[in-house]
Amino acid sequence: MKPKFFIFIVLVGMVVAGVSFILSEAQDAHDEHTTSTAVASVKVGKTYGQATVGGPFELVDQEGVTRTDADYKGKYMVVYFGYSFCPDICPAALYNMTQAFNELNTKELNQFAPLFITIDPERDTVQNLKTYMQNFHPSFVALTGSQEQINKAIKAYRVYAKKAKPDGTSTEYLLDHSSIVYLMDRQGRFITSFNHQTEPEVITEMLRRLIR
Repeated sequence: MKPKFFIFIVLVGMVVAGVSFILSEAQDAHDEHTTSTAVASVKVGKTYGQATVGGPFELVDQEGVTRTDADYKGKYMVVYFGYSFCPDICPAALYNMTQAFNELNTKELNQFAPLFITIDPERDTVQNLKTYMQNFHPSFVALTGSQEQINKAIKAYRVYAKKAKPDGTSTEYLLDHSSIVYLMDRQGRFITSFNHQTEPEVITEMLRRLIR
C-alpha cells in the first residue's frame, strides 16, 4: 500500500471514530435527559400520571357506615386493595404503611385518608374487617360491600384479583392480586404509587412531600 493512500485511510478512520464518539456522547446525554425527565414527571405533588386510575365508589366501612369517594375530597387518599385472609403480601403492605403513618404528626396525618378496600367481600364482612384492622394504624378505613360494588372499585383502580383455588372451601381459598398502593390527590386523581415492599421511611417521605 502506498504511504499517501495509507495516511488517507488512517485519517478517514480517525474522522469516522470521532463522529461515532460525538454521536455516542450526544445519545448518552439525550438518554440522561430523557431519564431525568421521566423521573421528574412522576415527582410527588408535581405532575400526574397518564393512566386513568380511580373513580367513584360507594362502600361500607368497618363500623357499618356507608362511605363514598366524596367523603374524602380535600384529603389525599392512600388506597390499597387486599383481603384479610391474605397470608403475607397484604399484612406486609399494611404494616409498612402503619409504620410510615406512625412517623407523621397529628396535623400531617389529618391530611390523609388511608383506605383498605377488600377484594374478598364474601369473607370480609364489616365485623371481620373491624377485627382485622385492629392490627394496623387506627386511621385506616376498611371498606367492603356487595360483589358488584367491589368489582366496580376494582375496575376503576385497575386492580387484578382472581381466586387462586376456585374449587376450595370458603375458608381455604386464596386470591391472586396486584399489590399497589395508590396515592390520590385531594380531588381523587391519581398521583403516583408504591407497593408492599416499599420501606416505611420511603413512604413517610413520599407523604410529606405531598403536603409541603
